[in-house]
Amino acid sequence: MTRLGRILLVLLSVALTARVCSTPPEAAEVNPAPRIPEVTGKDLNGRPWKAPGDFPADRTLLILGYEQEQQAAIDTWTAGMALAQPGNTVPWIEMPVIDEPGMVMRWIIDTGMQRGIPDKDVRSHVWTVYTDRKAFLKACGIESVDMIHVLVVARDGTILARESGRHTEEAAARMRAALHDE
Repeated sequence: MTRLGRILLVLLSVALTARVCSTPPEAAEVNPAPRIPEVTGKDLNGRPWKAPGDFPADRTLLILGYEQEQQAAIDTWTAGMALAQPGNTVPWIEMPVIDEPGMVMRWIIDTGMQRGIPDKDVRSHVWTVYTDRKAFLKACGIESVDMIHVLVVARDGTILARESGRHTEEAAARMRAALHDE
């Protein structure tokens, strides 16, 4: 290699090192605020929806489940907050989040859920998301599917409050406060 070639190689190395060192580490790992990504589907009555824009209110209680075995924990929230009772005024959606299984499995899953929920009004609150679950959870800032997550979400998808696990009166009070901007 000629002397000029070595000089150019050294200058290139210095320039690249300066560029790498001048980039703040946080700039490489900027995480946007957690939010519900835009997803579409149909409720268990077959009515199409687009979330978060079609949420029933400016602030909606969103119950996220990931596995069939978590239904009992979800039910503690629907019962504990009397969501399925006549006269309920809390806007809510139960949202199972499932990796895209294909059309046949979608039909099997939806049909099984429909048969398990005889009340048409309750079925209208179940919005199953068939998507890339890992990407959905990352957008929401959720790291584990070991427990259900209960969120208060603005119509633009911003997550305003978060709880995880089974219903407790304390957690429900925090969710009610977030729903009413208290």
